[in-house]
Amino acid sequence: MLSEGMEQFDRPGSDTAFDTLAERGDARRGFLRGQWFTGADRRVVAYGDAGKPLAGFALVERRKGPLRLAEIAGCYWPFRGVPLDATTEELATALPGMGKDLGWVWRLGPAEAGDPALDTLVSAAQRAGWQVLTRQLGTVYELDLAALNASGDWPSAKTQRKNRWRKRRLEDEGSAIRTEVFTGSDWTAGQRDAMAAIEAASWLGGLADGGDTKFRDPAMRAYWEALCADAALAPMLFGRVMWIGEIPAAFTFGVEAGDTRYYIANNYDERFTRFGPGRVLLYEDFARAAERGIARISWGLGDAGYKGEMGAVPGPAMVDLLFVRRGLLATLLRRWWERKA
Repeated sequence: MLSEGMEQFDRPGSDTAFDTLAERGDARRGFLRGQWFTGADRRVVAYGDAGKPLAGFALVERRKGPLRLAEIAGCYWPFRGVPLDATTEELATALPGMGKDLGWVWRLGPAEAGDPALDTLVSAAQRAGWQVLTRQLGTVYELDLAALNASGDWPSAKTQRKNRWRKRRLEDEGSAIRTEVFTGSDWTAGQRDAMAAIEAASWLGGLADGGDTKFRDPAMRAYWEALCADAALAPMLFGRVMWIGEIPAAFTFGVEAGDTRYYIANNYDERFTRFGPGRVLLYEDFARAAERGIARISWGLGDAGYKGEMGAVPGPAMVDLLFVRRGLLATLLRRWWERKA
């Protein structure tokens, strides 16, 4: 029997409600389709009047410190999210019927603070009886690509000269440079092999635990490949691979939704470090994005140095949220959760 206000999906391919919510919601969150949540243990959907889907919760069961709780599933970056198409009032009315599935404590994060959809969810959850504990994870760096491009002097003449010099020096290291551009609709296994080889030859390849690789790690690679099965999601994936002769030297990879490009990974072969193949490739990618009318580059946490040099500035905070139903439990958990930052 279905609880009031929700429906549960456990069968593969039961993604219709999630797809509908992603299509009706903020275009910048359009990638939060059913296929994005491949690997979720279960899915629940909050419904409003006349069967209107309001929000989709793809959940995994995890242990976090002393707790075993449900977490919103999904790739770490750009962030975890709940696709929704609802007002605060609509969602606050539906959420109490989901208490059994979400539990007394559930988690959503990382997420961008100030996201209108997240604000709606938090407000609705608070009205429905959950307290929301927040810890800061850092700051997202971003480029206001529209403003930079409109200024007429970005990249600067000095940077453009430097990039031309870099490309000449890279060609001196091997042979002619070529760049392959792809989306999830035409992404080849050979390109994924090249990206894995670059990760292996990068600084990540020297880490004892293998590092946070997106294509060298078989499970993560399979996740990205699975996204290409969704004909609406596949074109949102984008990437670029630079080759120096027959050597894959650098790549960029991310997801594009609405007017925003989210960079999931960019890396380069360390043997070419002196000549900055990663920077050359990123500037080319930014130029392509500007031509496509992209207004914002969302570039993740950390590495303020080179990102700042390329025009990025601090943007929204990245937060990790714990939703707690009981007041006493929230009081007990608050100091533990917030000091984990």
